[in-house]
Amino acid sequence: MKIILSTHSSDPDFNGDCDYAVVELTPELVDRIRRRVELARQAGRQDSDLWEMYFWDGAAEFYDCGLVDACQQAFAADQAAQEWLTALEQDGHAFVPPTANLTVCQPQRTECDQMIVRASPSLVESEHEIAWTVIAKHSDVYVTTSDLKLTSLEAYLKQTAKAPTDCGGRELVKEAW
Repeated sequence: MKIILSTHSSDPDFNGDCDYAVVELTPELVDRIRRRVELARQAGRQDSDLWEMYFWDGAAEFYDCGLVDACQQAFAADQAAQEWLTALEQDGHAFVPPTANLTVCQPQRTECDQMIVRASPSLVESEHEIAWTVIAKHSDVYVTTSDLKLTSLEAYLKQTAKAPTDCGGRELVKEAW
């Protein structure tokens, strides 16, 4: 399953055409996220000033606005496409429709790709959020995805529970966060 995340830029006038990011939720990525969240929890128990941890990680690919058009075209009805877009705009993330033709979109060139594991004091103590950040190629502009709460990630994984394994027979959903 792939999810789309909205982005924001360190420069309000330029984002290197990195308007959205796509992350494919593979079993390997889910395991990596679980390990990193546990590491952040352990470190947070040792130092209460820990806010976020950064890891080199190129799991997110960044695209221009054409990505949203490709996703909307995957819906048979205009109303379904509009509801999907509304959810993306409100939540900052949504699933990529399985029939979306992403081959019409080219990922943007980026560098210094990182995953952020962030604890939020406004959330439940054990709650963490995931985000990805990059530098748009040939610039000094940071582009960061919207935060994805682990509860939202878990909801996406439960959607795949109807088909709980990937092509290699590995489980996508093992346990709760």
